[in-house]
Amino acid sequence: MFLRGMQVFRPYVDWRRSAAVLDDRRLGKQRVECKQVLNVILRRLGLINDGLRGWLNHPIVLLYYNGGRPYISDLAGFFNACVEEWVRRGFRSSISLSDIEHLFTKVEHIDGTPVTRVHEIEYRRLLLIKDPKHYVKVFPREEIFEVIETEPVLISGINSWLWKDMRVHERFVKRVKNLLKSGTL
Repeated sequence: MFLRGMQVFRPYVDWRRSAAVLDDRRLGKQRVECKQVLNVILRRLGLINDGLRGWLNHPIVLLYYNGGRPYISDLAGFFNACVEEWVRRGFRSSISLSDIEHLFTKVEHIDGTPVTRVHEIEYRRLLLIKDPKHYVKVFPREEIFEVIETEPVLISGINSWLWKDMRVHERFVKRVKNLLKSGTL
């Protein structure tokens, strides 16, 4: 079963750059989402045994789980970048990894990131669809063109919902092209 509620928005591989462009709503949620994914990964590995079973096979969890050699450092780094950006914007953050980070040393994790160039483009596409007023201001024009001039690539758990009604994407592209023609973008 696919649960739309869990999402890690990475419009860039770079953690800080990703956090810096996110709107306040999504930035605040990223702190929670990253920690949820980390908790689920630690449950899958048997390091947390709290009886919870949700999201063990969610596509985002599987992406970062990486067949048992998870991208823990990448996910924790993005979490920390989101917390730093949240605080920089003047919000208080009451969430941390202090209760689970001691478990990271027990994990055979892999360096790097599961986020590829295709992921970056698809995340930017989704963010532009979800909140165009914010994201047309923070993404460079060439990245906006890259999004509207390419067809979406299906990535399970990231943009699966878009494929259920591609008219959403078609309306979005038309709207952005009109904004570009009118010079308001």
